[in-house]
Amino acid sequence: MTDFPRISVAGFPVHLLDKQDALAAIIERWRSGGAVPLGVASINLDHVHHFGTAGASHRLRSSGRVEWLDLIDGAPIAAAARRLTGSAWPRLAGSDLIAPLLDQAERDGVRIGFLGGSDETRTLLLEALTRERPGLTIAGSWSPSRHEILDEDAARMLAQQVRAAAVDVLVVGLGKPRQEIWIDQWAGETGARVLLAFGAVVDFLAGELSRAPRWISRAGFEWAWRLALEPRRLARRYLAQGPSAYLASRNAIMLPGRDIPLSSEVHGAVIIPAHNEASVIERTLTGLEPLIRHPGVEIFVICNGNTDDTADRARMFPGVRVVEIDEASKPGALNVGDRIATAWPRIYLDADIEASATALAAVLEALARDDEALEAARPSTRYDTGGASAPVRAYYRARARIPSFRTALWGAGAYGITERGHCRFEYFPEGQADDLFVDELFPAASKEALLTDPVVVRTPRNLSSLLRILRRGLNAGAAAGQVTSSRTARELLRTVRGPRTAVDAIAYAAIVVWARQGPGARREERWGRDDSSR
Repeated sequence: MTDFPRISVAGFPVHLLDKQDALAAIIERWRSGGAVPLGVASINLDHVHHFGTAGASHRLRSSGRVEWLDLIDGAPIAAAARRLTGSAWPRLAGSDLIAPLLDQAERDGVRIGFLGGSDETRTLLLEALTRERPGLTIAGSWSPSRHEILDEDAARMLAQQVRAAAVDVLVVGLGKPRQEIWIDQWAGETGARVLLAFGAVVDFLAGELSRAPRWISRAGFEWAWRLALEPRRLARRYLAQGPSAYLASRNAIMLPGRDIPLSSEVHGAVIIPAHNEASVIERTLTGLEPLIRHPGVEIFVICNGNTDDTADRARMFPGVRVVEIDEASKPGALNVGDRIATAWPRIYLDADIEASATALAAVLEALARDDEALEAARPSTRYDTGGASAPVRAYYRARARIPSFRTALWGAGAYGITERGHCRFEYFPEGQADDLFVDELFPAASKEALLTDPVVVRTPRNLSSLLRILRRGLNAGAAAGQVTSSRTARELLRTVRGPRTAVDAIAYAAIVVWARQGPGARREERWGRDDSSR
């Protein structure tokens, strides 16, 4: 199943498929078989709790005896997938898939088995299926006790009973984590080609449980519906175990593999000012290749005052429009980009920022929505301090904790603006940091730092380079009347939670004071860029 894009949530992969692709993958496996059985699981916060890196069952579903297809179920998992890919992915609970799978199984003459539920549930299930799907071939059903699931000899005998019934597809409803563990250990013994770890599906089919109304499911509150129906059984899962699993889902990452398909709805322009960026421009454009190939997106590299081969390197990427101007001016390059671009919204991206196509696509999609309130946005940011000196690392640790910095447009090396938002200014002015200038124009209600696959900002490696960058920003801000030192100082004090954070805060404050008042504080830094991280 590695042909499908995947994210990693708490150490295990989650496949990104729409409903039709998921159904097709499952049906193809029961028709053609495979080297090992296919196990299908729905990934929600309960799954993260049991099988994530901190879960007691983390290593109990990795035997290699089963090929797993792990589908998005919970709303937080779907949100993580959207954040990382810039596209919406559907939630595919077992109860969403079972009806079309049974329909196709009936047409294909596939032999279906059911494992799980009580004896009473099994009776109701068989009655319902006989009444509603008379053409479905039911090979058998089993309601094993806890002993039969956990005892090795009893579990092996149960698997052999399934094999004797010649089951092609086995629906396993034992609850997490038992159903996934049982499948991983005994699937090969059952002879089934596909095993569906679909939890409460047996109860739904038998009519003993009812699904939440569609509007509740769409809002992501199906868990609350189920909690209201079964508070004693589910309170611990949702109220005690859920919060830590939710935090783990927020740290999901992309896994290498097939290119993430970008939504056809993505449109806009990306403008990249580049002054002697030959050492980094290929890295930047390589990460954007899915956007470069996208028919709805314009990509511009505006080479300004270059004395190296940045322009030639950028031209190696078909679809990128390269423009050269004589003056070494970042605001000038941005203004040229604005004059030649035709699409909206627009992202302004520094040439040394490592940004994924999915992160920028997420920004473009957010700004293109029919929401007049949002006029500017930026992607999430991660500071790469590898190889940096201790003072530089302390500075960026403290900076990352300051709340207003986490929500500001500046500091990420990338921000986007809608056409309506751009009406707030005519052009990018010389002598000012463009991201700080833009950030000051937009009230808090009209701008947002989005949760996306984070762009990577490589920080200066030494203190002198950091000071040069800070001086340019401080001088430009002072020239424009932008002074926020007292507010920042108050926020910095509130970040102190212990000795380490106190040391970081002191280092941050000392570096800023040195940049503002120390030797060379008034020196003009025309470009002010950092060469130590290139």
